[in-house]
Amino acid sequence: MKILVAGINIRHIAASASRAGHEVIAADCYCDRDLSLWAKETIRLPRQRPEKCLVRLVQEHRPDAVVLGPGLEQARIKGAPVLNNPPEKTSQVSDKLWLASWLEREGYPFIRTQASPEGLPYPFLVKPRWGAGGVGCRVVRSTDDLKWQDGLIAQELISGQPASVSVIGNGSGARAIAVNEQLIGLSWAGARGYRYSGNITPLVAPQRQMEDMAAMAESIIAGLELVGSNGVDFLLGEMGPVPVEVNSRFQGSLDSVEMAYAVNVFQAHLQSFSGLLPDPPGPSLCTAGRIILYAPSPLGIDADLLCRWTADVPVMGSRIEPDDPVLSITSQGAGREAVLSCLKGRAAKLGRLLKTEWG
Repeated sequence: MKILVAGINIRHIAASASRAGHEVIAADCYCDRDLSLWAKETIRLPRQRPEKCLVRLVQEHRPDAVVLGPGLEQARIKGAPVLNNPPEKTSQVSDKLWLASWLEREGYPFIRTQASPEGLPYPFLVKPRWGAGGVGCRVVRSTDDLKWQDGLIAQELISGQPASVSVIGNGSGARAIAVNEQLIGLSWAGARGYRYSGNITPLVAPQRQMEDMAAMAESIIAGLELVGSNGVDFLLGEMGPVPVEVNSRFQGSLDSVEMAYAVNVFQAHLQSFSGLLPDPPGPSLCTAGRIILYAPSPLGIDADLLCRWTADVPVMGSRIEPDDPVLSITSQGAGREAVLSCLKGRAAKLGRLLKTEWG
């Protein structure tokens, strides 16, 4: 099929679609060095109102289908089938206040979430009501830290291992295809606070907890009637898994999932729109990891950083602003510690090349 993939940054989706044998037209706001490896044609979208370009792209390229990636999931398009959850469904599910209420109503474990901080004991978590990647999340320890503004929600602060489940839904059923460790706020990768830093797949945890988390994720995705590639974020604590967020879109864990398992996430996503779900996953082939490096200060790219273990690679001459993502690093190995050690070593190597320190 001829697929138009469009979003803010869609290299991971384009790569999966290409590996599945599809002809990919890729449109995003970065056009990273490696995007052209996976697409017949690449188009750079403007940072402001990129959705305004989509009608023209559909008219020009006449794709068999459109897949919308991060930042454009709620765009409305005519002229080609759109293989995403409906915009109104994505808007609803991405509302963290609505989701916490839905989880409570449906009998799932949930985190107390409020539209205001009134009545929550300190410390508690403040985050954007709509948002992704941990941007804007912070702990409030006293009234001096509050700095409340519109668009925020307050959540009970609970502890646990950050994890996620990658799920394929078909609108009435769902299949978990991987349970992943979430890497949050890695200082050695330049991330601050609760910033999403990547994944290691599969998660290292007792088998019963893994099975419970996968089953809960399937039930949540089926209950929300979601289709295609979706993700459920969890905190895995002493009382078991607690859902945190639902991402009704392709997730950043796509790379590590495909490296660790014999699965093509894009093809599973595509087939779900015909009602098909993938088979239950077999044992992992290896442990796989991906991290995102963030710029600690203004950074100029004066070298070609593309190699077998880098992805989302900026073109030479790019200027990266502080706290913006620079690129991704991947690794495969026999276990979590080996993969994590390799990722740290590769991050340090790139730091020396770019004459910067991530921590």
